Amino acid sequence: MSDYHLFGWRVQSALPLSELLPWRGDARAPDLVVEIGAVPPMDPHLPSFSPAVQICPTGVRVAMPAVASYWVEAGRRVIVQPILPEDAADIRVFLLGTVLAILCFQRGLLPMHASAVDIDGRVLLLSGVSGAGKSTLAAAFSARGYRLLSDDLCALEVREGHPLMVLPAFPRVKLWRDSALHLQVPIDGLERIREELEKYNVPLVEARFQPDALPPAQIVFLRTERAPERPPLRRLIGVEALRRYDLVHRWRLGLALGCQALIFKAMARLADAVPVVEVARSEDLADLPALVDMVRALGEMPRG
Repeated sequence: MSDYHLFGWRVQSALPLSELLPWRGDARAPDLVVEIGAVPPMDPHLPSFSPAVQICPTGVRVAMPAVASYWVEAGRRVIVQPILPEDAADIRVFLLGTVLAILCFQRGLLPMHASAVDIDGRVLLLSGVSGAGKSTLAAAFSARGYRLLSDDLCALEVREGHPLMVLPAFPRVKLWRDSALHLQVPIDGLERIREELEKYNVPLVEARFQPDALPPAQIVFLRTERAPERPPLRRLIGVEALRRYDLVHRWRLGLALGCQALIFKAMARLADAVPVVEVARSEDLADLPALVDMVRALGEMPRG
């Protein structure tokens, strides 16, 4: 067993989690334990949320063919039954993706499908559908010296009477080969996130990682257009901002887990407190510096 740091949790894991930082906190009992063992089989008497996910009375079963099965219990325990070797990156992709989102829901946190950048002590959230360029833009901010709290999935703490806080994940971004080369990130020797994809785990030096929870300041939804027909910037206000559930990682699964109240409350507080903007970006990576400048300037836009 090794101890790691994730969202402020002490994670004790029998599975090697190379993306995570080692635990340097106190001697508290683990907040989350990751074990290697047998996962309960599918229960034919229970409905399945999807072919890969079944919600049971005592936990959630996630089965990824040819990779691994996972049992997620009460936000505090995960059992992994590997099919691939235990150190395979594919196993961690789903553990630190869908399984991590389930853990967040179980613990009363909102998992967000967003990369998080520290801008002067507050968080810029970069969201959008898969392939919109969240990680590439986050890496471009990192290249300019900004610190990242997370890439692709971060957690929002929503407590009554307390400010909203984005929790730090781990120092890594996932980049496609073309994005890495454009940003002059060497990929020789880097691990692919899945064997068949030319997408790589790019570790960040700790100086480029923000290990402290920070309040959100701005939400940017990215959309990619070859020839943008609409204005590149569009403010989302009121109900339109509230209904952007694509900000929530696996939001339909969250509803199935009974987290409707958590999702609605968190989205309502975000829409009320944080400016929300939709930004069009071109597919040309040469436009990335101008995109960083435009998004960075949004922090200085007045609300209203």
